Amino acid sequence: MRIPYLSAVAAAPLPALGGGLIRPRPILAVRIAGPGRAWLRDGLLDTGSDDTVFEDTLAALIGLDLDDAEERELGIVGRPQPVRCKYATVQLRITDGVRETYEWTAVVGFVATRLRYALFGYAGFMQYFDAEFRGSDREAILTPNRSFPGVRT
Repeated sequence: MRIPYLSAVAAAPLPALGGGLIRPRPILAVRIAGPGRAWLRDGLLDTGSDDTVFEDTLAALIGLDLDDAEERELGIVGRPQPVRCKYATVQLRITDGVRETYEWTAVVGFVATRLRYALFGYAGFMQYFDAEFRGSDREAILTPNRSFPGVRT
């Protein structure tokens, strides 16, 4: 599945990008479903994240009760202190809208902090795909690997 990078505009010129203002990011939409309903959320393919993480406000929208959820502290880049993360099982679905759709069950984290994008980290997401990041083409290619537990339609 090809994931075109989205262009984010920086507030000031970026020295590492030759003074440009555009920062390309591998962002894709995922449908996350709980016992109540499904919701679309944009997320960042993040090879540096250990977990797949969403804001906890999304849990209520999809009908998840996190009161008794397993939790632990989680470090998130840009946050000075670790945040509490509660874990729950959800259904995730990604599609290119044309040829490929993948759906699987995953344990993901929910944090009570604002995230610019959901983080699609190793556990629950990247572990199931082989990823090729093509910087010059500004795209990522995801291919399900042998550990992918879901279905392709």
